[in-house]
Amino acid sequence: MEVPCYVLDNGTKIIGRTSATELLTGIKGGGALEKYIGVKALEPYINKELVLERLIPFRLLEVEGLEKAVKGLPADLMIEICQGFVAALQASFDPASETKMTDRQQQMAIKASMFLSACAKIGLEALIDEATGYQYERAEDALQVKLRAFIADELRAWEKTFPDELWVEFGRLTGWKGTLHSRPKWWGKLVIEMIYDTLDPDVAIYIKTHKPPMGVRWHRQLTENVGARQLVSRCYEVIGMAKTCQDMRELRDKVAEHYGRHPVQFRMYLPRREDS
Repeated sequence: MEVPCYVLDNGTKIIGRTSATELLTGIKGGGALEKYIGVKALEPYINKELVLERLIPFRLLEVEGLEKAVKGLPADLMIEICQGFVAALQASFDPASETKMTDRQQQMAIKASMFLSACAKIGLEALIDEATGYQYERAEDALQVKLRAFIADELRAWEKTFPDELWVEFGRLTGWKGTLHSRPKWWGKLVIEMIYDTLDPDVAIYIKTHKPPMGVRWHRQLTENVGARQLVSRCYEVIGMAKTCQDMRELRDKVAEHYGRHPVQFRMYLPRREDS
């Protein structure tokens, strides 16, 4: 399940109220969160009024120039709500408890438990990263492998558009043994040769002159930006060819042939060797 989340200008990390409801109910749109947390079975475990007080209003950019007023839950509040559901579920199995949950509420509690388990796993990994200092060594975006190598200026703004599969294939064909986020700088030259330089000249000019604005989400960029769509399409074409190759030389030759590029052989002159 994809759960939209946001970081506000002041650094507050939140999950949209509708997204939180969808996560717990499994229903698209979900409905009002307060309707589900205000039931009698949850009263001892979730303070509905406190939850409503802590909801944060913010404005969500939907389309260019248009905003939508929405509300979200701070990350810790989402965790507390899920913990409340799980506590109520545990109590409902105690014959001495007055807590009785409906089948629907139990299903929501199970989803809350699954969400908490996923958060615990990611949270522990993040704590280890922080304790060891690895967070400063990994890629800038912990959930996406970015291009941390030399690429042409006109491609630098498009870094998030390159699929991870491209780096996996480059690593296989070059025998790279390191991690992908610390890949060799010269791979950037391969990107220019096999991706950028093989694009239609008009598309290449578009990419150079229409860099994506700061803060534009990757999936939205693919939907709205013709340059991003063309770039990703070309990446996957090259990935498909790479899967049939045994080394980088073979891939470069295939790409050149496929896109109508011809190899040029240079003549080199060396000093005459003295006969011994």
